[in-house]
Amino acid sequence: MNKKIFDHLPIPCLSTDNTFQIFESNGAAKQIFGRYIELDGFSGVLKTITRLIVSDLSLFFAWVESDDVFKESIILDIQCANGIKKFSISHSRFSVEERVVLVFTFSPITHRVDSDFQIDLYRNVFERSNQSIYISDAEGKILFVNPSFTHFFGYSLQQVKKKKDHVLYHEDAQDKHLQALNKLIYDVEQVEERMTCITAFEDSLPIECSVNIVIIQDESSYKFLHFIEDITQQVSAEQNMKSVAFKDPLTGIENRHSFNLKFDEVFSEAQRLGEQLSLFFIDLDKFKYINDEYGHEYGDSLLIHVAERLKSSCKRSDFVARLGGDEFVILIQGDQIRTNLELIARRLLSELSKPFSLKELTYQCTCSIGIAQYPNDAMSQTDLLHAADSAMYLAKRSGRNDFSFYNYEVQKETSLKSHRLKEIEKAIKNDALVLYFQPVHNMITGDVLSFEALARYIDETGQCHLPSYFLPFIEDDPLLYKLAIYQIRELKRYIKVWKHHGVHLPISINLSSYQIKSDAVMAEFQLVAETSPDISRFIKIEVTETMLFEESNVAVKNLAKLTDLGYSLVLDDFGTGHSSIYSLKKIKFESVKIDKIFVDEINYPSRMKSDDKRFLNAIIAMLRNLNTNIVCEGVENSKQINYLTQRGCQVGQGFYYSEAIPRGKVLKYLGM
Repeated sequence: MNKKIFDHLPIPCLSTDNTFQIFESNGAAKQIFGRYIELDGFSGVLKTITRLIVSDLSLFFAWVESDDVFKESIILDIQCANGIKKFSISHSRFSVEERVVLVFTFSPITHRVDSDFQIDLYRNVFERSNQSIYISDAEGKILFVNPSFTHFFGYSLQQVKKKKDHVLYHEDAQDKHLQALNKLIYDVEQVEERMTCITAFEDSLPIECSVNIVIIQDESSYKFLHFIEDITQQVSAEQNMKSVAFKDPLTGIENRHSFNLKFDEVFSEAQRLGEQLSLFFIDLDKFKYINDEYGHEYGDSLLIHVAERLKSSCKRSDFVARLGGDEFVILIQGDQIRTNLELIARRLLSELSKPFSLKELTYQCTCSIGIAQYPNDAMSQTDLLHAADSAMYLAKRSGRNDFSFYNYEVQKETSLKSHRLKEIEKAIKNDALVLYFQPVHNMITGDVLSFEALARYIDETGQCHLPSYFLPFIEDDPLLYKLAIYQIRELKRYIKVWKHHGVHLPISINLSSYQIKSDAVMAEFQLVAETSPDISRFIKIEVTETMLFEESNVAVKNLAKLTDLGYSLVLDDFGTGHSSIYSLKKIKFESVKIDKIFVDEINYPSRMKSDDKRFLNAIIAMLRNLNTNIVCEGVENSKQINYLTQRGCQVGQGFYYSEAIPRGKVLKYLGM
């Protein structure tokens, strides 16, 4: 027996040789038996255990020599330091270095009664426990099982007794179970492991197996006590939670969190194996249109169908995920030649361009795809994702419904866009975006009729930047809406100040169709009209991209609402781009601006073909016949003024009068 265990046992223990001479005793024995087991002080002779036995010494000898394995203990009167007491005595026989060693344990008879009670208690717990419990020996053979074990596994004690317990576990869990038992023997006191068990009903069920080691007499004689808990519901709940954590709730495919974990895994593997990793970045074209035009319910339905087509178009080994919004990614492991990636991209474009059935609506959608590869295009995960995103934007700029591979020069442009977005967002926050005002004149009298508000960005060095510096970078970003709201609030403030100085002139603000379709922008206009109607009537709204207005019921509805609120609408850049004659009928414009390119041609009569001349004259004549107010843009000299006024045009703006001026110079310009 281990010396440490021997010394700390709470009951008296003595070890003797085969002549019963005591050569070792533990602390409990020394305390209870005292001088009766101590060395003879005169002769130094070891005392024998027989000195402790008050009566029935012959019975003691017969008991020690008996081969009856069922006679585990004997009750005798024993001499103690403070009198004679009854003890239940047990013994074990060992061979140590060819010498017989006997170990005797002494349990007070009252302790024996308590032990019997505890044994009965433990037996009841064992038999009535809701947990499945079984005991196995050192070889893994099953010795006992409780009723819950039989109910769960479907095996009675007779069916499994003396059989090795590996029959209870799935083959994938058997090694795990064996390793757990080895830990108990050499390292720990208890182990808990999740495993898969096999029942008599041929069910594979998840369990948590908790095992304790029980030493019976010495460290070479032990049993294993197994507690089995069915965790089917717990595992199911965890899987549901995992599904919530890793699956996109709308489309059911992997989400951004799942992608990040998978990206870490496959990127590390590609680095370790020296293989390529291909990343496709997919963004739907004009996805915002379906949400604005038909509602988010249709947009969600489209995303679900897109996810299904992406999954069905890819191999099972490819990883498909939705990052959010209308952005999807595909990870393809292993070396891929460029032509293979092109084939995959074309297949995806073809599948996603087929019409979608969204309830009663048949909708055709396209997408833009960016492709980047490790290590050709990037050496880190972050750079690879940025490279694919950059390539996707290149595909959009090439006309959408297309794919592009990563290009370094494009990446520089993308980085510039990101920098510019942050710069402008900071400018709005810090009031570094200001309004300049270009006057609109009566070309006959020279009077100032109104002003056009134009945004300018003043950087940290004090340099003034035109809209071309920032508008192209925010035209498809929510920052565009913030800019509109910022300008409306600034315009309201300026009109109020100018009215205080006796200036009662309208000011126009330029808005795109995307800004007009914004709920936030419309709410700002409505707030001004309801709280400051004396100011809103001085605000004109200049709009372009009329083709987009004509295709959007939302935009047309919002424009009608603006006129109902008292705002005036101005059609800008008429005769170029998307400007349409049909828009003059559909939308109530207070005035129309003839684009500068037509006015410029007046300076060069030799260059002006008769067809071009007739076209300008026709535009002017048509607008006059429609009783529409005309504003001529880009007026730079008296020749242009004479030509335009001779044809009935009275209002113009341009450098002939003034460039856009800061607000501090407006009153001076008006002679005040």
